[in-house]
Amino acid sequence: MYKGAMVGLGQVALHGHLPAWKENKDFQIVAGIDSSTKQLEEFKKKFPQAEIYPTFEACKKLELDFVDISVPPYLHYPFIQQALDQGLNVLCEKPLCLSESEFKCLEEKAALKSKVLFTVHNWKFSLLCKKISELLNQKVLGEIRYCAWYVLRNGPSATADPNNWRLDPNKSGGGILLDHGWHALYLILGWLNKKPKKLEAVLENRQYENLPVEDTAKVLIEFENGDEGVGPKAEIFLTWASRLRKNQGVIEGSEGVLYIEDQCLRLEKKGIQESFSFQSPLSLGSFHPDWFKDVITEFYFELQNKEQRGENLKMAKSCLHLFECAKESNQKKSSILL
Repeated sequence: MYKGAMVGLGQVALHGHLPAWKENKDFQIVAGIDSSTKQLEEFKKKFPQAEIYPTFEACKKLELDFVDISVPPYLHYPFIQQALDQGLNVLCEKPLCLSESEFKCLEEKAALKSKVLFTVHNWKFSLLCKKISELLNQKVLGEIRYCAWYVLRNGPSATADPNNWRLDPNKSGGGILLDHGWHALYLILGWLNKKPKKLEAVLENRQYENLPVEDTAKVLIEFENGDEGVGPKAEIFLTWASRLRKNQGVIEGSEGVLYIEDQCLRLEKKGIQESFSFQSPLSLGSFHPDWFKDVITEFYFELQNKEQRGENLKMAKSCLHLFECAKESNQKKSSILL
């Protein structure tokens, strides 16, 4: 059994991670770490058998195997550094870090220490996204030509911190592009399974003009050529300025079209329609402990299979690179060759 500590005890940790850890028989959470007395007390109420500590340094006496990091993004890098220096495996909320230079240091240290460095890519484990992956793996749509992913929200997600770190670019690293765009990127990269070659992005404030981060992002990505000689294109649209809370999209292929409608999928192929409905909308809630169970399973696989590690880290690297390129494209007001 792997023993771990949860670093950062905010909403995602307490309501998204902890319930899944409690049910897993291969892992044991033995400590919770947070600088907030309130969050430590809430964690202790939910999980009284674990110890609580105000700092990471205070729990060095524990014989840990891993940490689960759920702090604001600007703290990911230093906490991951500390954990790897102590010889611990790391599971961390997205984004893994905020710059490619930080990523390079972490990647090298994880390799040197022979430890797992793993990012939480949980959306791909929703039932709806699992079904999309299943259909695409079966080549139901033929050669993919176009993929669109839209995230509509009526405001930023709440945090345990009343000041909401998501709205501070020095803490969050950006606005909705980083908050929801990271999910969109690993989903689309996984579904298309091709190398992106060109990107163009526009970041703007459509409603919250006084925010220091963008409330709306549009990203267009062109991919390398497919079997038909033309590469697929992807469009990502994300906004906090909608009156709706909804996820939707479409995937077009040479043999059919798949419409993504938050709580259902609608497949149109050769004049025949087929629908797949799900119990809950994809946009419902923010914590998703049921999705996190599958994240733990993937993390466990990498811990157990040293020679087969790295797919998750490779995807995180790609997401971070595209995020950096999107910011550059917006600043230059032009497309970026990848």
